[in-house]
Amino acid sequence: MRLLLLGPTDDYLRKVMMVAPSVVVLTETKRLTPWQRTAPCEIHLADFDDIPGLLFKASAINTRTPLRAVLSFTELGTVPAAIIGRTLSIAAPPLHASLVSRDKLLTREALRAQGLTKVAFFERRTCTSDHALHNEGPGTLIAKPVGGTGSCDVHRVEAGATVPLAANGRYIVESWVPGEEFSCETFSIAGVHHLLAVTEKRLGGVGGLVEVGHVVDSESSALSTSQWHYIRRCLDAIGLTDGPGHLEFKVDGDAIEIIECHNRPGGDRIWNLVEIVTGFDMITAHARLLLGGPVEVLLTRHGCAAISYFDFPVGTVRSIHVPERSAGYVHWFEMYLRPGDTIKAMTDSFHRHGGIIVSAPDRLLLEERLNLELDRIEVIVDP
Repeated sequence: MRLLLLGPTDDYLRKVMMVAPSVVVLTETKRLTPWQRTAPCEIHLADFDDIPGLLFKASAINTRTPLRAVLSFTELGTVPAAIIGRTLSIAAPPLHASLVSRDKLLTREALRAQGLTKVAFFERRTCTSDHALHNEGPGTLIAKPVGGTGSCDVHRVEAGATVPLAANGRYIVESWVPGEEFSCETFSIAGVHHLLAVTEKRLGGVGGLVEVGHVVDSESSALSTSQWHYIRRCLDAIGLTDGPGHLEFKVDGDAIEIIECHNRPGGDRIWNLVEIVTGFDMITAHARLLLGGPVEVLLTRHGCAAISYFDFPVGTVRSIHVPERSAGYVHWFEMYLRPGDTIKAMTDSFHRHGGIIVSAPDRLLLEERLNLELDRIEVIVDP
C-alpha cells in the first residue's frame, strides 16, 4: 500500500513511514531536507502553486505503481493533496473541508451560514495604487490575508488608524474578538468528532499577535458541554469528517467565538504536545485511517507539556551557548541562530529562532523546568 505524502517535515515523514509500507514524497525544492535526500523512500519535486504540474507528477507516480492514499500535514499542501485524491480516486482529505479551511473568508462564510459566528467581516482586495486600510468605524479591526500562514501580514487596526497592506492582495477584515485565545485539537472518524486537547496560547512579538508558545495541560484540557457542542458544529460546518482538526477560538466569559478552523494538526509542534500529554499520535492515526486501517481514539491523560519559541533582542549575535546534554523532560530543542546572524523584530512565525519542548507531571513544575532550561541558554546580542 503506497501513500503519497506532500511537503512533509522530517518528523511527519518518519511518523508516516512507521505505519505505511511504502511512502512516496512529493515536495518542493525549498522543503527538501538533507535527511530526506537519503531517506528510504521515493522523492519527487514539484511546485505546489502549479496545480496542473502537480497533478501530472502525481498521475505519473500512480501510473507506475498505484497509490492507495495521499496526505499532507503542511498547510500549503492540504488543498493540493485533496485535489490529487479527487482526481486519482484515492483516499485523501475531503476536498470541501480543505478548500473551506484553507481560505479564511470561506471559513467565516461557512460559519455564518450555520449561525456560528457573530463576527462582522468583509473582503478587501488591494491593487498597486490602493493598498492601505483605514478604519473609519469605532471598533478595532483585524486584517489578514485569506490564505495567509504563520501570522504573516496580520494587522490590528485601531479606530481611526490606517495600515499599509500588500499590493495586489486579498484580505479578510474582521471585527476584533475580545477574550482569551485557545486552540483545540480534534480527531474525527466517519463524522464522529473526538476532543484530544485544549491548547493555551502564549502571544508576543511585534503587536502581540505572534504565537511564541503553547501549553497543553491534562488538568485544563476540557471544554464545557456547550463549548464542545459549538466546536462540533463548527467542524460539521466546514465539512470535516475524518482526520485531525485544529480550531482556534477565543473565550470571553460564557461567549466562545471561532477565529480559524483547519483540517490538519496544529502547527508549532502542537501535535507533539498532544502526544506527550494524551498518548494519542494524530499523525500516524491519520495515515492509518486513510490506508483503511483501524483507528481508535484512546486518551491516557497525564501531566502537561509546553513549547516555548526563543525571542531574543534585535541585533547581531555575538555568541551562543547551549547545554551539551538535555534533561529527560526535554522532548525537543532546536537553535537556528549562529554567531554573526542578524536578529530582526519578530513580526510573524517565520522570524522565530528555535524553541524547546518540556513536560512535567504538574503545571508548577512545568513552569520551573521551562524557566530552568531557558536560563541555561545564553545568546549574547550586540545592538
